[in-house]
Amino acid sequence: MKPESTALAALCAVIDHDLRAMEQMDKTLCGFIEANQRPDIEFRDLAATAYLLHNLYNALENTFSQISRTFENHVTDAARWHRELLGKMFLEIPGVRPAVLPPTLRRFANNLRGFRHLFRHSYDFELDAARLKSLLEEWLRGKSELFDALSKFLAYLRQQIELTQQGG
Repeated sequence: MKPESTALAALCAVIDHDLRAMEQMDKTLCGFIEANQRPDIEFRDLAATAYLLHNLYNALENTFSQISRTFENHVTDAARWHRELLGKMFLEIPGVRPAVLPPTLRRFANNLRGFRHLFRHSYDFELDAARLKSLLEEWLRGKSELFDALSKFLAYLRQQIELTQQGG
């Protein structure tokens, strides 16, 4: 069963909000690019970069969770739900919804997810400047495709709202 237009409108509002938040975080993150190029990068710049990358994935995961809930595409494996949720965003569910993300973003999104997990749950690890720089570069390369994919999904939702309201 397809969601009603009110559920789709609520999902559009969440995605709009999360996209704006991610765009703002991206702007802030871009301010740390130069700092991350220095061989003597200060801890505060590493920490701020890590925090922003962590929060970018949090916003993405919020969007994914809301999509999953709206389309009753629930995650079933409680032990691996973050991985399962991300995996479902690459699936087209015939008659229900298109894939949210293209396959070309799988590695990129999984790397962000993995970093977020490490950053959130590892209290005694040191930030590795080289690995963080690599993830930042990956973000810079992949963010346009990611934002485009989310914008296309948002356009799909808006089209579905119109069809639902027209009785189609």
